[in-house]
Amino acid sequence: MNKEKTAVARRLPWLDISRGLALWAMIVYHFCFDLQWFGVIKADFYRDPFWTTTRTFIITSFLLIVGISLFVARARDIRPRAFWLRVVKIAVCALIVSIASYILFPESFIYFGVLHFIAIASILAWPFAAYPRFALIFGITVVLAGITFSHSLFDTRALSLIGFVTELPRTEDYVPLFPWLGVVLIGIGAAPSLPIRKAIPSSPSPTARLLTWMGQRSLWVYMLHQPILIAVLWCVLAIAR
Repeated sequence: MNKEKTAVARRLPWLDISRGLALWAMIVYHFCFDLQWFGVIKADFYRDPFWTTTRTFIITSFLLIVGISLFVARARDIRPRAFWLRVVKIAVCALIVSIASYILFPESFIYFGVLHFIAIASILAWPFAAYPRFALIFGITVVLAGITFSHSLFDTRALSLIGFVTELPRTEDYVPLFPWLGVVLIGIGAAPSLPIRKAIPSSPSPTARLLTWMGQRSLWVYMLHQPILIAVLWCVLAIAR
């Protein structure tokens, strides 16, 4: 890496805030899902265009940030140990999500959701972080392939994690490599045009501080928000009855 690429600000408040905003959108989405699960509202989160589009927007936001973060980590010459430790943490959390979802939804448990994807995609996309222009071109190709090609061969659970399915598998969260790996690569490709070499000060407002705090602890927020939401909703509904 040349000196220009390594001259990256140690903290990027705007990136933390962006991650925090994506987390808030996810929390609101999951809160609505939980309301539906408890029978408070009626909504089809699997077929209604509003909810499917909302989910797509949230996942796209997260994965673009993953790509940008990979480029930033590469530009900082992050130590291999730190990179692999992060991947292992995400993989362990993905396993916990699979186990918990199997208890709650045994017929549609999460076997390759967003955390599973991020763990694998981080490994696959890491070499591309040194070549952002190529990452952008290849990322667009992956997205186009993922949304245009399908074959029944990939409908089995073992191969569905690749993508190219003819029908969506029965699972509560599904983020296959095609097309979503392309979104991560596009994030890498876009990163050099973003202000990563000089931190832009964030607003001192309480909202900005909260979003920054969340963005810096995204994995913990992701893991804890649903148990907290479900527990609070259960208590409120139990009292209301």
